[in-house]
Amino acid sequence: MSTGQHAATGLEDVSFVHVGLPDLATSQIDTLTTIGGLTFGSPIFINAMTGGGGESTYEINRSLSIAAKETNIPVAVGSQMAALKDREERRTYEIVRKVNPDGLVFANLGSEATLQQAREAVDMLEANMLQIHLNVIQEIVMPEGDRDFRGAIERIAAIAESIGVPVVVKEVGFGMSKETAKKLFHAGVTAVDVGGFGGTNFSKIENLRRQKALRYFDQWGIPTAASLAEVHTAFQNQTVLASGAFKMLLM
Repeated sequence: MSTGQHAATGLEDVSFVHVGLPDLATSQIDTLTTIGGLTFGSPIFINAMTGGGGESTYEINRSLSIAAKETNIPVAVGSQMAALKDREERRTYEIVRKVNPDGLVFANLGSEATLQQAREAVDMLEANMLQIHLNVIQEIVMPEGDRDFRGAIERIAAIAESIGVPVVVKEVGFGMSKETAKKLFHAGVTAVDVGGFGGTNFSKIENLRRQKALRYFDQWGIPTAASLAEVHTAFQNQTVLASGAFKMLLM
């Protein structure tokens, strides 16, 4: 059973506009990209994939970090909450920094994380940036998931103010509205990742674990293209990332 969409991101309706008079040489093209003062070689990055899976996570994170090192692009780990709760899991994340000592590595926690937990996650990887993910729908569908989402913006603001590295807040496949992005930028985050509908579907994943599925959430969310267009149009002077079927940066 598939846990992703097919042609549901909205990107199939987007095409590049041809420029007949570029007035430059191909030797002038520079793909260097900057987020929060961090510079790397491409507008493409490896977003958070997995965490808390023991040896399987170790091998996946190791492989992704090797790829990031070879291509000079950032790599993000999945949620580190598992490693904060179980020290045996730490090595499955620490391998990312071990094999890529000079690369750009993003730590990752959910919006329930405290400032102290955020500091531990960043220290664990000597991370250059912290991702905070928003996954309300996933938690609702998850049988043992959270049901209380109060105080998230205050926690995010406290982390952004004190953590000492840039903070990006990302959705996990349900998209982000301009209203949500506005709250996050006002809270002091460096960037947002719209994490639009159309890639991995965490509602479908969690529904496989339920006795009574909440199928109406399987089609819940803002498509990647629509979310990206809305947020970038509203905040053209801010950094907006896009993931959900692909990983890229829009400046």
